[in-house]
Amino acid sequence: MASPLTVSIVHPQYNNLKKYSPVLHFLAGTVFIAAAVYEFRIDNRITAFSELVIGIDVITLAFMRGFAEDSSRMNAIFRFIEVLVFGGLTILAALDQSWITACFLAIATGMYYYVFHCERKVINREKVSVHHLGVTISNFPKDKELEWDEITDLEALPHSITIFTSRKKILRFDFQKAIAFDELEQIHEFCRHYLKSE
Repeated sequence: MASPLTVSIVHPQYNNLKKYSPVLHFLAGTVFIAAAVYEFRIDNRITAFSELVIGIDVITLAFMRGFAEDSSRMNAIFRFIEVLVFGGLTILAALDQSWITACFLAIATGMYYYVFHCERKVINREKVSVHHLGVTISNFPKDKELEWDEITDLEALPHSITIFTSRKKILRFDFQKAIAFDELEQIHEFCRHYLKSE
C-alpha cells in the first residue's frame, strides 16, 4: 500500500489574502501617522517620531509593487508589528477613557491579528496531504479534512490536483513545483484502493 504523501500547493485563498496586503499596509500606515500627529500635539515627541517612522515604512511597503504579494514572511512580521501597535493604542485609548476610539482600535487589532494568524499558518503549511484517512488541505482558520467516502473522484497531474466531492464541490490546486512520477503514482495508488478507480 502507498505511503502518505504531502505536496506543496499554491493556495488560492492565500493568494487572495496576499493581493489585499498592500491595502492593509496602507491602512495601518495611515493609522500610525495619525497617531504620530496626535502624540506630537500632546508634546510626546519621541513616541510621535517613532510612530511616524513606522507609518512611513509601512506605507512605503504598500507602494512597493509586488513586494507585499511575494514576501510572505515579511508580511507576517509587519502584521505582527501592526497587531502590537494597534493593541498598544487600544490600551492607551482605554486609559484615556476614549471608549469609541478604543473600540475601533480593538476591532482593528482583532482583524490584523486574524490576518497575521492566517499568514503565519499558511507560510508554515501550504500543502495538500493524501493519506489513508483521506485528503487534508491546508486552509485557514483550520485545515480541511476530506474522508475518502466524501471524495467521488481525484484527478492528479504532474502540475495540479483536482478533488471532486460528494457535495458537488470541485477543489483544484496547482503544485508549487511539478511532482515526480513516483509521487504521482502514490496518489494514483490511493485512488485505486479507496475510490476503486483505474
